[in-house]
Amino acid sequence: SSGINAEWPLRPGSFCSNTTVNIEEFIKDLWKILLGRFSDEDPEIVKVCWEAFNTATKRLLPGDQVRLVPDLRTAVSMSVDMKNKRDASYTLPGFCLPKGIHAIVALYREGILNGTPELKEHSILGIKEAIQLTNTVALKPSVVQITGPLIRVLGERYVPNIKAACLDALSLLIDKVKIALKPFLSQLQTTFMKSLHDTNRDVRNKGVNALTKLVTFHNKVDNLFTDLHSGTKNTDLSIRETMLSALHGTMLHGGSNMSQSLAHSISTTLATNIGAPEDAIRIANGACIGSLASFFGEEELLKFINDNIISGGGNADAQIKHGRAMALAGLFKYSPDRICKLEILRSIVMSIAKLLDSDKVPVCNSACYAASHVIIHLLKRGDDPDDCMQHLLTCLVQNCSHGTSNDIRSFANNMVHMISISTPGVDPPLSDQNISKFLVPLLDSTTRKIPLVRSSSESAIATLLQLNHGDEIVERVKGLLDNKSLDTLYRFLPTARRVANDYRTYSSHEDDLFGKFSSKN
Repeated sequence: SSGINAEWPLRPGSFCSNTTVNIEEFIKDLWKILLGRFSDEDPEIVKVCWEAFNTATKRLLPGDQVRLVPDLRTAVSMSVDMKNKRDASYTLPGFCLPKGIHAIVALYREGILNGTPELKEHSILGIKEAIQLTNTVALKPSVVQITGPLIRVLGERYVPNIKAACLDALSLLIDKVKIALKPFLSQLQTTFMKSLHDTNRDVRNKGVNALTKLVTFHNKVDNLFTDLHSGTKNTDLSIRETMLSALHGTMLHGGSNMSQSLAHSISTTLATNIGAPEDAIRIANGACIGSLASFFGEEELLKFINDNIISGGGNADAQIKHGRAMALAGLFKYSPDRICKLEILRSIVMSIAKLLDSDKVPVCNSACYAASHVIIHLLKRGDDPDDCMQHLLTCLVQNCSHGTSNDIRSFANNMVHMISISTPGVDPPLSDQNISKFLVPLLDSTTRKIPLVRSSSESAIATLLQLNHGDEIVERVKGLLDNKSLDTLYRFLPTARRVANDYRTYSSHEDDLFGKFSSKN
């Protein structure tokens, strides 16, 4: 009965409270048993198991706590079944009781402060796992005990994987408790900014992610943006790229609190970076321009676009053309509604079309990326002013059948894939006539010997025809195909269906030039 079940955890709890026996040799089994009931359907069992767990764990000496950190992580992991591990929103009921993670945090804290480097990393990862499995209400009382040691570790010289683990844990904590971290705002900002200068790329990227989240509850942001703006002029290329990435994420999520004078100063730097000699800087700069557009004054934004992006003749060098294409992509990935309100859509589309004619692969592909984001936005909006979308679709079809560059052809195929999986609420995303126009070059690509071209066309066809929902679109468009394409379609359909039934086909796509940057989604 429930009463009997609820009674047995009290026995080890009572034993641990009163015995003088060293319980270290029993603690691993106790942890597995007690944590295994933290998700019991009976709340009373969860409660008494939690009480027994706390009692047993608090009996451990500090040295034993540190040494047993990996065993505690294992016991926690075993307490969550595979289905719930795949659910990022799942919380463990025993952790969500009042002071539910108090004993666990205390043990991991001991490991962070006094363990060897290996045990420090285990402890930090354990803290992160505990945060993931705990709800906001239960986490808040432990914010100080969690945050202090993590900041301390980041302030010292440890190997990159320890720093990266700390930044991951703090990012997750920000997600969970947000404003409860406000007393640590200054320390966290300083710590995250320091990580942007780290020699390790993974640490820098995780610092960018953490800073982007921190800015969501940061009201006085000008000092932060001033520091980031200064960092974009660093002589070290990797640091400049990191600073631009951080500037993008923080502007996207907190730029509305920035003063217009500072925004204008940043816009001047971004205009200069359009023609930067490094590809990575031009790509990051394009993302920054997109996030700046989300809050920049309307008149200033219109002038910025006219003066720096859609003006100028075709005699600009390849670097500037590439920078403009990335800027156009940034505008429509991060601020499409604002751009459409400026009533310059046709001018933008004409600029993209000119860039698509470039014989330079980076310029052509970046313009193709920009065109695809314009198409995605117009499909979601449900209209096509001045046939702008149709014009870009025609250009994209041409790139899918490009005769001299396999790189351009495969990239265009991937953009068809991106468009198809980015418009799930639009059914179908494209008209039957447009689908049939794309199918001709895509089906031809399935017969090519170049693996990159062939594989990109397979994903494009599977998603364009929505084969995961059946053959309805196939039946509608087959009458619009020429005999050669129709024959290829019938031979290729079994492969396309296998691709369509792979969930990975819908979770990502190749050639997402802004893939590593933050978005609103």
